Amino acid sequence: MSIKVERLGKTFFARIDGVDIGSPLDAETISAIHEAQLEHGVLLFRGQHIDDDQQQAFTAQFGPIEPNLRSDIEFIAPLGNIDKEGNFRDPDGTNASFLRSNQQWHSDSQFFKVPSALSFLRAVSMPKEGGATQYADTKAAWDALPLERQAELQDLVALNDLQNSRGKEGHTLAPEDRERWPIIEHPVARIHEETGARALYIGSQVTSISGVDDEESQALIKELFAHSTQDQFIYTHEWEVGDLVIWDNRRCLHRGRPWDEANEARDVRRTTTAGTGPTTENGKPVDEYARAQAA
Repeated sequence: MSIKVERLGKTFFARIDGVDIGSPLDAETISAIHEAQLEHGVLLFRGQHIDDDQQQAFTAQFGPIEPNLRSDIEFIAPLGNIDKEGNFRDPDGTNASFLRSNQQWHSDSQFFKVPSALSFLRAVSMPKEGGATQYADTKAAWDALPLERQAELQDLVALNDLQNSRGKEGHTLAPEDRERWPIIEHPVARIHEETGARALYIGSQVTSISGVDDEESQALIKELFAHSTQDQFIYTHEWEVGDLVIWDNRRCLHRGRPWDEANEARDVRRTTTAGTGPTTENGKPVDEYARAQAA
């Protein structure tokens, strides 16, 4: 089966046509989608009216599928304002404040020691206004830095804390979550295990830069956020029911945009594939590409 690939963003984000992701795919088609994923970072599949089981099956063709954050046996994560029973979440409840943090720039599972590789998000229902998702190409952002600045950044390590992003929405992690998701280290710029390309890896969980004093650390985080989220690196996706979008957490950030949570449904469901790790050893970045090549 041949697929059609159309670049929509300036440096990344492409639409894929000519494939029915609800049906089993042959090896050639899976390979073509994978190659498009590596090239474009984010892929859009339109008109894919599939169910949860089909989404799980599609995801599993691109790597080991991960359980969602709250279960060891469930793989679909409902991330909008509709719970798995089809009811509106309380917009003032703890689940809502936890999920509202996804409206900050982030990379999925950046608070894991081994973050997710790919994310698959499917639109089941969408509000009339708002609720878009923005993506930022942090590979292009890295490539745009002067070589001297890249050399200054490439060996730095950042501390990542889930509470940092959740606290901005008034959410305090429960003690069991604090124990489950401690503060961890990741490189400021990761080397992609499949392409060897670097990308900035600064998300909303980043609290500080290891070995750098607090004032300089906060200034650097602010600088890299501002650089990575310039208009030239951003693509805004306006959802349609039946859309499925795949993005590579190793080379882009994303954030959901606000909508009327109390009155309009935004039902989006995510699956993820497992990454490899760790990303740091002994306080230094790991060359993930070299490790993969040696395996």
